Amino acid sequence: MSIEIPRKRRKQIKKLKGKTATLLGEQRKVLEHANAILAEARGHAADAARKDLAPRVQNAIDNGLRPAVASGVHAATSAAQSASHRFQSEVVPGLISTAGSVLSVGDLAKDPRVQKIVQEAQKRGGKFLKQAPVPQKKGIGFGGVALIVVGVVAVAGAAYAAYQTLRADDDLWVADDADTAGKPAA
Repeated sequence: MSIEIPRKRRKQIKKLKGKTATLLGEQRKVLEHANAILAEARGHAADAARKDLAPRVQNAIDNGLRPAVASGVHAATSAAQSASHRFQSEVVPGLISTAGSVLSVGDLAKDPRVQKIVQEAQKRGGKFLKQAPVPQKKGIGFGGVALIVVGVVAVAGAAYAAYQTLRADDDLWVADDADTAGKPAA
């Protein structure tokens, strides 16, 4: 079933189609013109960025960011060198001294005079031991206690040396401020 459209309506529809086609053509021309203007503006913006914005950004990097990074790197390098120097001048000698003390105790035990005293004590103690019953050994004995004491002294020496190295030192920062005060501003 088809619908019959009156002739008057068909003329109006045909007239509207023509106006619509004309309007679409005009809109295409406007859009083409707008695209041309945008392309030209894009070119001007690129030129402005290349000529005005890029030098400003480069200037900000050269005069702001690079000096800040360089001073931060310098401060970190200085702090690392100071920590390394303090470790080498305070911690290492403390550890060496503690190790030397441990070795000197070992050397002392090997000394013939000390061995003679120990032998005499054993002879005198032997007489006493013959009279008294032999008690079962309880605990770790003198040698074990001596080793524990030497170990505790070594750990305490290392801890003290580490503490001295890592503690806050206000003089270090004052020296850095004094160094930077004499330099001219960039």
